Amino acid sequence: MSSLRRSESTVEELLALVPELDDLELLRLRVIRAAVPDPGRAWDSSSAYTTVDKRIVSAEDVERSIGEAEESLRQYVTSLYEGLRPVFRAYYEGRDSESADLLVQLGERMEASGRLKGARQCYRSALTLALPLIEKGPQILALRRIARVAVALADFQEAAQYYDRSAQLARDDGDLRGELVARTGTANVLVWQGRWPEAELKYREALALIGTVEPAEFAQELVPLFYNLGMLATRMARLGEAEEWLARAFQLAENGESTVDLAACHINLAQLREKQGRFEEAHAAYDQARALPVPPAILSAIASDLADLSIRDGHVSQAEEWGRVAEEHAIAAGSAYILGRMYQGRGNIARARGDEDGFTFYEKALEISREKGYPYLEAETLADYAELRRQSGGVEEASAYLERARDIFNELGAVRDVARVQSTLSELAASIQVPVVAGD
Repeated sequence: MSSLRRSESTVEELLALVPELDDLELLRLRVIRAAVPDPGRAWDSSSAYTTVDKRIVSAEDVERSIGEAEESLRQYVTSLYEGLRPVFRAYYEGRDSESADLLVQLGERMEASGRLKGARQCYRSALTLALPLIEKGPQILALRRIARVAVALADFQEAAQYYDRSAQLARDDGDLRGELVARTGTANVLVWQGRWPEAELKYREALALIGTVEPAEFAQELVPLFYNLGMLATRMARLGEAEEWLARAFQLAENGESTVDLAACHINLAQLREKQGRFEEAHAAYDQARALPVPPAILSAIASDLADLSIRDGHVSQAEEWGRVAEEHAIAAGSAYILGRMYQGRGNIARARGDEDGFTFYEKALEISREKGYPYLEAETLADYAELRRQSGGVEEASAYLERARDIFNELGAVRDVARVQSTLSELAASIQVPVVAGD
């Protein structure tokens, strides 16, 4: 007996039909992007806790998504082989340095489209080709690109190793710009690991490389260096110093071409204003970042930050609105990582309301982080999820989540996060100790 015809279906049902093949990842993201909230559940109280899985997609939208994904994959394969042809031509003509550069460029295109593991393989091929060359420029760049992808994949130890190798090679080769960028990358890794004093030292060492050189010549490299120093000063409560670093970042960024860097300046300023208790100015800084032409991934992150700010203001309903905005931008970004990060944030919003049903957001973030291989996101989500479980009386479950988060942070070398989670575990253990009462 045949089943009833369907005019629409949920994302969850549709993705179950898509085999777990890397080549079909884009189709999965396209289906998610095409989905809309189910109007039949608009007044259902549980709809506030639904993830993209429960959104619906029409048969026509699925057909369009398949067509778009197929065309995109076709273009990707074409560009992949077109990118390899000049690599081989340069190699056969004895231009090995150019061949390595072309492999890096191919990897950069893959990285920009979200194919991080494929990009890493391109960079590694470029590195293999570049190793015996007298000219060290291609090797310096390939090392740095491998490190950048490693950061995105939360492989912090590998990232640090490759950035260090790139910096040392650039120094030996007299490549000041290459050394500056690599040493900044090393500091960025330390920030991710929560090793703030070490990161600050590395940023300052990178800055010292420039010496008396005119800053405008290195504006592109200095802007992130300045706003990252401002970010660290904010986190370490040196707020006056943070003002100075961010002022220097703005001075260069406002005359530069990177709207992403300018948005990062506004975001860091917003976080500084929040730390100072100047909440209206923090909102205004976030609004200025939102007004810039930046990718949806950044807009999603800004909306999540605004949700956090609203929670601190005590405006939880407003935080929920920002959470929904973050979700729409995350879907538009077409990135599994951004979706996972956004759902971690929405879980925190639900926790702030004391709504146990918010666990669905944490569970979705964990599902994404585990399926796609984002260990840092998994650990952060587990630590946040543990607090929701603790609030609802699930102390043993909360402890288990925290222990797993601690283990992952430890594997990543995230020392500050390890200490933070261990402190929470100790507090949790102390809260459940049963006092010993002397008998007669």
